[in-house]
This record gives sequence, structure tokens and C-alpha cells, in this order.
Amino acid sequence: MEASKEDILATKPDCLAGGGIEAKAETIGINKTNMEPARVFMLSIMAGMQIGMGALFMTFVKADQSLGFAASSVLGGFCFALGLICVIVAGAELFTGNSLMIIAKASDKISWAALLKNWGLVWVGNLVGSLLLVGIITGCGLMGTQTFASAETVNTIGDQMVKIASAKMSLDAGQIIFRGIMCNLLVCLAVWMGFAGRTVIDKIFTTIFPVMAFVAMGFEHCVANMFFLPMGIIASNMGFGAGALAIGGAIYNILLATIGNIIGGAVFVGLIYWFSYRSK
Repeated sequence: MEASKEDILATKPDCLAGGGIEAKAETIGINKTNMEPARVFMLSIMAGMQIGMGALFMTFVKADQSLGFAASSVLGGFCFALGLICVIVAGAELFTGNSLMIIAKASDKISWAALLKNWGLVWVGNLVGSLLLVGIITGCGLMGTQTFASAETVNTIGDQMVKIASAKMSLDAGQIIFRGIMCNLLVCLAVWMGFAGRTVIDKIFTTIFPVMAFVAMGFEHCVANMFFLPMGIIASNMGFGAGALAIGGAIYNILLATIGNIIGGAVFVGLIYWFSYRSK
């Protein structure tokens, strides 16, 4: 006789196996659609700020020009993991992670209207939170903080902000979408493995390596870019970095990264694992 989802969730191994994770993902997806919109929006703002804090932490590391490429990329990814760790452990509503709500829809536990309403509200809330953090960081006066100085060059946080934003805006449409797919494939794997864990340490550990990987390889996360790109534009307008950055380029990147993130998370993680582990 096949075990029910309630029986699977009731067992207490060291961590949940695939069927248990799928059952838990369904339950979480249902609960998310049942939350009051105001609560969802507030938690979405928190997630936008938390991902932005991870992005800022990463920027401080990558701005140190004395670090080699590999060291800078890996250490920067490790620091960026702060954002998703805060989202998962403290609790917040992150658009990219909520791609896994497709599991509840695939099992006909929620409607398309409820799913799209959550995604839209969370996306907007993440944007608001990211922009709030941009304003706060601008007021902190960190742009001129020197991270590297030699006889020839001086590098600041503001310079690095412009460099990151410029690189992201220079990508073509296909690159942004495919990098968005790879990014959220890794992010949703981190969230999926976090569902398996039963302790805070479980959740932190399963978060770090997928996030390190996507950051080190330069993939595109729409919520992180809601912080990186406006921050780079402001830094450029303050005279840091080389060249001017346009708001249109930021909007273009964020929208295409969003499409890629939905495909990477909902299709390549959510639907594949749902098909593989769903209860018959």
C-alpha cells in the first residue's frame, strides 16, 4: 500500500527524501496562496532587502583588485549566500524561490489565478525592498570606500557597482534568459534541498554551494539585479566608474532575467521533481 503524503511528512529521518520534499513543497505552495496579501507584500519587501544585502556584501569582496579571478568569484558567491540564507531561515517571500509553487499547481491544489497573483505581488514587493535598500546604501556614503589602491589605480565600491551593472546591461537577450535559467535552477535546488533539512544548519549548508556556483559563474538573478542595476546607475550619476548607465537597460535586463528565472525554477526544478516524486 502506497504511503500518503501525511505519512511521508510524519516520518522523522535525518532529512526528507524526494517524495517527502515534494509533499512539503505542495503544502508550502498552498500556504503561500492562503496568506493575506499585505503579509505577502511585507515579507516580499524583506526578501528584496535581504538579497540586496547579500549582493552588497559580495560587491565589497569583488571590489578588492588584489584578489585573483577564482578567489574573487568564489568568495563573492559565498558572501552573496547571506541573502538567501536570510530568506530561508528568517522567512521571507522571494520571487525566484516561489517558482516552486508550480508544484502545488501541477497537483491541482492551487489555481493559476492564485499562483500568478502571488508571483506578481512578490515580484513587486521584491522590487520595492531592493529600491529601499538602494536608497539606504546611497545615504550611507559607502560609494567612495576604497577597497584597493596602488600607484596607478584606486578602486572604490562605487566603481565596482558601475562595473557590475555595466557588465549585466551589456548582455544580449539570449544571454540574459539562459543565464537566468541557470541561476534559478541553482537557487531552486538550494530551496528544494532546504525543504529536506530539519535544522537551521541543514538549511544554511544546503544554501551556500548552489548560490556560490551561480554567482561565481555570472548567472542572472532578477531580484539581485533589482539592487545591482539601480545601485550602478546611481553610482554612475555620482561620478564613479566609466560611462553612463541607462534606466532602460536595467528594466530590459530585469524583465528578461525574470523570464529565465521562471523557466529555470518552475520547469527545470519544480515540474521535473513534481513528475518524478508526485503521489499517484
